Amino acid sequence: MKLPKKLRLLGYDWKVICTKDDSKDASGNFSWKKKKITINDKYGEAQAILLHEIVEAVMVKNLARYYGNEGNSEFRFIFNHTEFTKIVNDIFVALADNDLLKL
Repeated sequence: MKLPKKLRLLGYDWKVICTKDDSKDASGNFSWKKKKITINDKYGEAQAILLHEIVEAVMVKNLARYYGNEGNSEFRFIFNHTEFTKIVNDIFVALADNDLLKL
């Protein structure tokens, strides 16, 4: 699957930028302010990293992601079943809006 250059996520259009920076591990991050997801696809895992960033953005939107005590970008995810249902719905909508579901 080719990565989209833009993505409809949580009611906004987000840019998706994919790089292959050999100096870094495969990773991703997102910016709410810029509505941008950046992926370093060092090992050809761009799709998995994109899905990780989509889910993490949904968690932030639903106030289910918190900084842990460990530091170093170690996050905690806390939610009840009702919140989980909202999270799943937001993920489903993001995948459907971007034609990423093939049933």
